[in-house]
Amino acid sequence: MALLTVVLIALATLPSVWPERFSMLHTLQIDTDPENMLAEDEPVRQFHDEAKRRFSLYDMVVVGVVNEIDPDGVFNPESLARVYALAEYAMTLKYPDPRNPEVRREVVGVDLIAPSNVDDIQQDGPGQVRFSWLMPQPPENREQAREVLARASRIPMLDGTMSAADGRALALYLPITTKSISWNIREDLLAFTADWPEQDQVHITGLPVAEDTFGVEMFYQMAISAPLAMLVIFGLMWWFFRNLMLVISPMIVAMVAALSTMALLVITGNTIHIMSSMIPIFIMPIAVLDSVHILSEAFDSYQQHGDRKKTIRAVMRSLFRPMLFTSLTTTAGFASLALTPIPPVQVFGVFVALGVMLAWVWSILFIPAWFMFIPEHKLRHFGHASGEDPGAATLLGRSLKQVGRFAVASRGAVLV
Repeated sequence: MALLTVVLIALATLPSVWPERFSMLHTLQIDTDPENMLAEDEPVRQFHDEAKRRFSLYDMVVVGVVNEIDPDGVFNPESLARVYALAEYAMTLKYPDPRNPEVRREVVGVDLIAPSNVDDIQQDGPGQVRFSWLMPQPPENREQAREVLARASRIPMLDGTMSAADGRALALYLPITTKSISWNIREDLLAFTADWPEQDQVHITGLPVAEDTFGVEMFYQMAISAPLAMLVIFGLMWWFFRNLMLVISPMIVAMVAALSTMALLVITGNTIHIMSSMIPIFIMPIAVLDSVHILSEAFDSYQQHGDRKKTIRAVMRSLFRPMLFTSLTTTAGFASLALTPIPPVQVFGVFVALGVMLAWVWSILFIPAWFMFIPEHKLRHFGHASGEDPGAATLLGRSLKQVGRFAVASRGAVLV
């Protein structure tokens, strides 16, 4: 079990660590774009992409600058100088694609909307029109700063869109060539504005930022939630069995099942999407179920047999078929998700089903072997004494016994 798991993990990680040496294998691919919940040939997605190409539309990262302390709001010389520098910096943001250097992953500077990048159209004498930038340079005094706001307010497209009517807020619109760089842009802009005074508050939003942030935070939460779930399961099993050697074995099965499943997902060339990131937290609790059944039955019968081999044979003879059927039904339920028209959900269902069956195989093979390696003297006080009523041994047992009696005595009321 350990050797197979190590091999799978190596096949999944080596192509990402040394891509030049293992180019024949699939590398780790992560996708946090909710748009990919639909297949690329989905008509609604094709229409959406065609409309964006036809009208030269880009996804937007929106940067808001708010100043509620200065009497002129954001439109003061110091704040506008910082906004000017921010716009100039934003136009330099480029992120080369290591897999395809020809792909443009950058801010589209020519379409950027900021005070220094939008046109100001004014009459320049009889029959003449003058085009100029709204703010070609940062203003040197407050009068020039107020003039920038006044001129922006006369342009309907900018009034209330780029600049607030009261001057307390200003927005910059950064078109980007691909949504995959929105998280990087957000982090770089936050780093650039980190030393700004507190009076100039910076807020970064936009649909691509929201989507990418959701995806990234989802992975962070999965990295936290999965270990926490295992910790809770470990604590409960320790409370039930009070034997560290036995409690460790289901944890090993759960970790091996989760790691093997995720490794197979990467090896087969599938992308780790938002849905795929939840596979471990589904597999880990399910993976310990068969192990708990085996340990619980062994806990009840070990003192009667007084021998590890006899105990584990009796347990497996009693539980093999029930564990197989419950694992098959769980597998069928998750595998049915492969019939949905959503690719990430299909991958999620198939690999959770695969993980459930891996957990079943390792449970019926590894747990008995682990049990047989535990010395007899460490099992001397394990389980219920011969003839002892398990339902009366603990508070939990007595409570469950009372619940069972109530369910039988009041079966009609329970069914209703």
